[in-house]
Parts: sequence; C-alpha cells; structure tokens
Amino acid sequence: MNILEKILGKKTKSELKSMGRSEKYIPDFDQLDEFGQIETIFDYTLNSDFAIANKAAQTVDRLFNSIQVIKHKQLYGTFKYFRINISDLKKFNRFDKKLEITLLCVASMNGNGFLRAMALSRLIEFQAQNTIPFILFRLADWVPQIRQIAEKALKKFLVGENNLYFIQKHKLINWLLHIERTDLSELYNQIINSVVSNPLKPGQIKELGEGDRFFYYKTFVKAGLIDKEMINKMLTDKYYLIRLLMIKHSDKIDDLQLVLVKLLKDKSQKVRQVAVNMIANQDINEYETILRILVFDNSTQVRAEARRLLSTICDCNFKKIYQESLSNNQLIIGSILGLSEVADKGELPILNQYLNSDRARIKTASLIGIYNLDNTIGTENAYQILESENPVSTRRAAESILVKQGIDFKRLRTLYDLTDSTGKKIILRLFNRFSGWSVAGDFLKALTDNDAKIQLMAKVFLESWNNYTIRLATIQSEEDKNYVLSWYETTRKMGIEVPGNIPFIFGEN
Repeated sequence: MNILEKILGKKTKSELKSMGRSEKYIPDFDQLDEFGQIETIFDYTLNSDFAIANKAAQTVDRLFNSIQVIKHKQLYGTFKYFRINISDLKKFNRFDKKLEITLLCVASMNGNGFLRAMALSRLIEFQAQNTIPFILFRLADWVPQIRQIAEKALKKFLVGENNLYFIQKHKLINWLLHIERTDLSELYNQIINSVVSNPLKPGQIKELGEGDRFFYYKTFVKAGLIDKEMINKMLTDKYYLIRLLMIKHSDKIDDLQLVLVKLLKDKSQKVRQVAVNMIANQDINEYETILRILVFDNSTQVRAEARRLLSTICDCNFKKIYQESLSNNQLIIGSILGLSEVADKGELPILNQYLNSDRARIKTASLIGIYNLDNTIGTENAYQILESENPVSTRRAAESILVKQGIDFKRLRTLYDLTDSTGKKIILRLFNRFSGWSVAGDFLKALTDNDAKIQLMAKVFLESWNNYTIRLATIQSEEDKNYVLSWYETTRKMGIEVPGNIPFIFGEN
C-alpha cells in the first residue's frame, strides 16, 4: 500500500454506472456556450466513438477557456463532483496535447484525492505554462503529500522564460499568501525573487495590462531595485497608479526632487495632488518655481496647497497674481478659480465677463468662480445656464451648484419643457436627488417623452421613488396629489406601464 493509499484509503471499483455516458443521445456541441455546461457534456469525452469524444473534448476546452478569471472556489465547486475514474485518465491521451491538458486540469479539481494526485502528476509531465494555475491550486490541497508534489513541481517553473506568465497571473500568486491550510510565504517570496531577478524586456512590458504592470513595478519598488531607466518608464506609464507608486515608496528613490518635479506636472490631478503634499517635507525653496505655476492648477486642492507652501517662503499677493494673469490673458481657468478663492465680491465684474465665453471650460470656471464669491448670484446663474443651450460640462457644473443649494421645483418644471434632452436628464437627476411626493408626477411625465433614454431614466427613478415613499413622513399637499395623479392618468391612457399602487399612495381607490 503506497503512502496515498494510507491517507485516502484503498481504491475501489465504482459499483455505479456513470450517468450521462449515453451512446445514443448526442447533444449539439456547437450550441453550447456557457461554462457551467461543461458538467453536462464531460462524460462524452469518454465515449467509445472517438469522433464524439473528440468533439466533446473540443467543446469542453472551448468553454473551459472562456472564463477570464480563474478562481479556485469556482472551479472546485463545479468540478469536484464529476464522476471520473482513475482509469478514465488514460483515455485522455488519445486527444491532442491541448485537449488532454484541459481535461486533466478539470480532473485535478475532483473531489477524489487519488484522482487529483494522478491528474496532477500527469499535468506536471507536460511542463506547460497553462498548467501552472492548477499546480498552484494543489498547494492548498488538504492532502499534505499532494501539496508537496505541487510545490516541488512549481519550483521548476521559476525560470526567466516563465516570468511574464507569473506576472500575468499575479492574482493567483497573491492568493498563496491567503491559504490558511499551510504557510506558503516562502514559496511566494521565491516567485517574487524570480521576477525581480529577470526583468522583462520593453516589448514584454507592453504586453502587460494595467494591473499586471502595476504588480510588476510594485515588486521592484518594494524591493528597492529601481534604477533611473525604470523610474523613467514608470513616469511615462499611462496608468496613474504606477506613477503614484514612486511617491508612496519615495524612501526607495535616490533623486526624489527630480521625480517630484515631473509628477507635479503630471496630467492626473490625483498624482499632482499627492505630489504637492510631499513638498512640505522637503526644502520648499527648491520647488518655488513650480509652486508658482501650481497656484494656477485646475485642481482646487493643488492650488490651495501650492499657495500655502509659497506663503511659508515668500510674501505673496495671490489676488494680484491672479488679476495680472487675467489681464495678460494667461492661464485663464486657473486664474478665475484661484481669484474666486482668495478675493471677495468686488471681483464679481471681472469673473462675469467670462460667463459669456465661447470656450466651455472658461465658461464653467466662471460659473464656479462666481458661485464661490456669491452663492446667491451663482445659484441664479446656474438656473440661467440650464435655461439655454450651453456646453454639457457647464450644465453639469450648474447641476452641482443646485445640488448644494437646493432646488426650486416649479422653476425647474418650467425649464423642463424648454430644454433639450441633456437638460431634461439633469433636471430629472435633480428631482430624484431631492425627491418628495410630487416628483412622481415628473417621472410619470418623463415616461411620455420621445427620447428612449429619458424614458429609461424616468422608469428607474420612478421605481426608486415607489420604494422610497414608505419612508416619507411629510404630509401630501393637495397640489402635489393632483399633479401626480393627473400624469398618472395620462400615462395610463397612453398604455405606459407604471406602478399600479400610485393612486393608493395618494389615498385614491
């Protein structure tokens, strides 16, 4: 009796005939397109007719490889009950290598320990990259000997040519640290060491997705193994989290000032914000030039921090700085917003002149700046922006202002009939945010709109309102009741499906 037999018990021949291994009924394999259907056709891979078995194996392979993310629990929950005998594994070698590997991967997730062990041993013989995840899974096996076999096999894959694959499967690598049955931190570190010992070539890095590149660079940064070449690659990477990595691990960077200066010019507001917050711990005088530029940044947080830092090293008149910039027609957006943060209502005439700009961003900045100086005037401007055709970004800024201030329902209802589809969507969102009894009428009205997107939005909002009404503690006014019921009657006559309990909610039978 071998060691596995001692642990798992002696092998016995199944007394049950396999269910589903019919020689008569053959499914239409080409019509199958769901991962869960593997269970219904796996028995056909054991069919005595090779043509049928091969078609079944091809279908299993197609469905098996259709999943984007390989998860241990999902696969084990699906495959552990498959009725497979150890003798069946020998039948898999009649298929080509690709199909055989797939079928063995399925078998390696079986509930039978002997079967898992045999399937694992067969998978190891192939030394193929696509077997790695299923060797990894066996590291969590409840049988210690199977875990040992898997660990020994995995170490043979720790060579440079497999690094790209390990990086692309980094979520599975991280999973090793969460296995409770055994401590695999040493093996995890060996995989990480293999990655940092064999850096990828530029062409290989381009093959990686954002998350994979993040894992790759993070591995080097945490190990303190980044040089100027890698820093430049990270600074120019399209994924902003990779650029942020250098700030979070600034202790590993020799020339931090050089990196910070580049990140302070980054296109990502988040990156600039984190970078400017780092300056406080540096020699601020070294950053004066770029701080004088950052006071015009599009980000509120960046402008505020830049002004604060500059104030510690110089006596700056920021109001004058912004006024001069506007008079010279330079950095207009940052100047408008910055001026509104340091000045008073006396600057309203200056900002008002930009409200009629034909440039959307300037117009939007002016709207926000005026609101910063005077909430009342800013709110009125927001309504006026919604009344006429304006850039979407400006109207969304107006929406944000009204969200802060509260809304005039009657005024918005008048605007609703005058505005375009974009304006209607904004008004419906405002109604939904502030809700109340009467907004049901507005959503019912929107259901009659010719725009399908507005109809869909109204339907979603109306369903949400219908669920919300039970929590409304306010008294219904007769005006609200009549408004809602009139639109309810209109939609009913038009054959539009709406919640049937609306009359009941408003006290009608």
